[in-house]
Amino acid sequence: MEKIPLIFPEVKVNLEIKDITFKRIEELVFDVTRYIGQHVLEKVLYDIDEELRLSRAKGELENRGKKEKYLLTRLGDIRYRRTRYIDKRTGKSRYLLEEKLGLKKNQRISLSREKIEMFISTISSYRGTKEQIELLTGYNRSHEAIRQSVMKEGRKIMRYQEHRIDKINRFEDGGVKNIPEIAYMESDSVKIRLQSSKKNKSAIKVKKGKKKTIDVKLGIGYSGREKRYVNGIKPANSLKDKFSYIGICSGKKFMEKLSLIAEGRMRLSSVKNIFFGGDGAEWIKTGITDYFPGAVYLLCWFHLFRNIKGALGHRKDEQKGLRRLIIKDKIDEGLKMIKNLIKSSDDEQRREALRGLYGYISENRDGINALNRIEDKLILEKVKRTGAIEPNIDKTIVHRFKRRGMSWSPRGALSLLKIKETIVNGEWEDWWHKNRDEKIELRRDKIKVLTAKDVLKRNGRDVFPLIEADIPALSGSDRNKPWAKLLREFSSIDYFTAVGTR
Repeated sequence: MEKIPLIFPEVKVNLEIKDITFKRIEELVFDVTRYIGQHVLEKVLYDIDEELRLSRAKGELENRGKKEKYLLTRLGDIRYRRTRYIDKRTGKSRYLLEEKLGLKKNQRISLSREKIEMFISTISSYRGTKEQIELLTGYNRSHEAIRQSVMKEGRKIMRYQEHRIDKINRFEDGGVKNIPEIAYMESDSVKIRLQSSKKNKSAIKVKKGKKKTIDVKLGIGYSGREKRYVNGIKPANSLKDKFSYIGICSGKKFMEKLSLIAEGRMRLSSVKNIFFGGDGAEWIKTGITDYFPGAVYLLCWFHLFRNIKGALGHRKDEQKGLRRLIIKDKIDEGLKMIKNLIKSSDDEQRREALRGLYGYISENRDGINALNRIEDKLILEKVKRTGAIEPNIDKTIVHRFKRRGMSWSPRGALSLLKIKETIVNGEWEDWWHKNRDEKIELRRDKIKVLTAKDVLKRNGRDVFPLIEADIPALSGSDRNKPWAKLLREFSSIDYFTAVGTR
């Protein structure tokens, strides 16, 4: 079989001039083109099947006649007949046409059509996707059928991702060619509405009096910022070597997987300068300690200033004063200012909000101006503040998953989120043309990832008691004095190394 001819038939349509409009001409040409395309596809498939029948190896396959099949394509629904064979060695049915064209068993939709539906589903509702697909192709499929396809594809992506994480965990990954000098990591979470059903209620525990929501976590990593447009007028920047990871799981599990993905993407364990941005959530700070050793925690100023605005309300002068103190790294003066505001306020609700702000700043003071404590001036000149997570949360999750009236099951949300993650990571084409058909074998023997606390244990007991505490002098107004610098050197001793040499 060398060549198969594609024959397009001629079509002639007579139109009445008096009733003609451009819309009518456009629709007519589109319908005729789609109709011709369907018939050309059916004829080509028949010709290929016949060529395969005539050129097959004799004596191995028994011809059992033609069998009809339908396939939904970009041109609409086509029906074609292909030859069914019985393999004499195995006794199983075979279709040489489907094997030749790479069609899977029981496949009812072409990959190009499915790819279009998946992409539109990440930016529009399933009902909206149905309408837009009908507008694009002239043929509709129910929104429920599209949703089921998304669920199926999302599970495939999740399985492939688990396979990749497992390989990284076992040091079987090919490695990274270019290790960045500086790496940035950021994490945040957003709540989406949980779909009401008995199954979902048992899947996610909801505290009494709380709204039923799903906590979706997003992590991003990048090596810096670069110009988005080479000759652009405005100084628009984009994140360099950016990747995203989305999960619906506990904070500990999420940070563990994020660390492994970051290792596979940029070999994070070999990067000397790592900066991790967060909003002050406990699961982020604990995760940094456990899975990102050596990373400098940076509190996101967007969340910090939003909390200040929420606690001080319309008192703009106090807001500006407190922000000025924080930017100048006068944290103690800022906390004193909040204390005075608490004492002078007569509103209990306002005092409660100010107490919350006081606790928030106290617990995250090390991350507020952590860049000021970098002694290497060359690195300090290159480092930029984090703060890219919030727009990524909006673009990746909020715009699609938090629209009015929308609610989700955990499995349904995660399936669509994984498709969205593949698209924003720039892996959409690779997924359909390469990774989707990769053979996946998940090993049953699990490897436990050790945290910092696990390293300090032997046979379930602590090697020696380890107490972690903040030293105010190292981040306060005296941090640059000689005795504070000496104290900082003592406190920076790697206690993991100390355990091994004890």
